[in-house]
Amino acid sequence: MELISKIGQILFIVVLIYLWNKFIVKLLIGTVVNFHKKNNVKNLNKQPIKFFVKNELKIINMARLFYWFGGIIIIIGIITE
Repeated sequence: MELISKIGQILFIVVLIYLWNKFIVKLLIGTVVNFHKKNNVKNLNKQPIKFFVKNELKIINMARLFYWFGGIIIIIGIITE
């Protein structure tokens, strides 16, 4: 019974991180970039806004990687418990 519980927890975490990365991360970072493109045009050529807008996809991928890394740490904790 404990094995089924651990598998369920791991599947829940994997699905939750997948959905978070698919929808929320892109929405959050995209919203910030679009805000600056729309309301802060005069400062788009200044750092750090220039870096953030130019590297939007890299930042999204790094955020996704960060959440997967955290999920792996949690999964290892569940397995070794």
